[in-house]
Amino acid sequence: MIKNNLAVLMAERELKIADVYKETGISKTTLMALSENKGKGIQFETIDKLCNFLNVSPKEFFVYSPFLVEYIPDNNKLFLRLTSGEKINNFYFEFSSFTDEQMDLDMRMDYLANPSKKYDFYFAVSIEESRIELEKIYNNLNIMFKRELVNNILDRSIELLVRDKKIENATCSLCLIINDLQFYREIEIQNGKVK
Repeated sequence: MIKNNLAVLMAERELKIADVYKETGISKTTLMALSENKGKGIQFETIDKLCNFLNVSPKEFFVYSPFLVEYIPDNNKLFLRLTSGEKINNFYFEFSSFTDEQMDLDMRMDYLANPSKKYDFYFAVSIEESRIELEKIYNNLNIMFKRELVNNILDRSIELLVRDKKIENATCSLCLIINDLQFYREIEIQNGKVK
């Protein structure tokens, strides 16, 4: 995975998109796409201008993690493949769902960021095998890649759960569990779509 560090570099210098545009002439649209890492490509001339303006090398401008990432829905499960060189790590995630009546205090403490709040549905996403291996990989990632990996797993899990459970309108809690790591998200679903 390769990402650029533009958003971080701008924040460190207290710069806004308009400031960089004014000084470099690079379009605001291009700068916005780059800062969000949503661009499909970047021209060498653009990299050169940004590195020169920010006084950084291309090595500082880009962040690299030696993994190719694939997310594959597989029979209402989420399959994650991380490839690094010749090593391939496959991870399957399983989904559990609970109603309020099924949640006891211990489960609330395990699965909820705010155990006192009530939800229509509670979802837990956990890895079936290789939990420790995924946690090791996660712990060695740059913060940008950590956030992207967790957000992608949560987003894809939500899509599968909403489709599988045929939920029309609900407030839900989702907990992603990777060995000793837990990540939470609150979800609003209206008319079968996540808000």
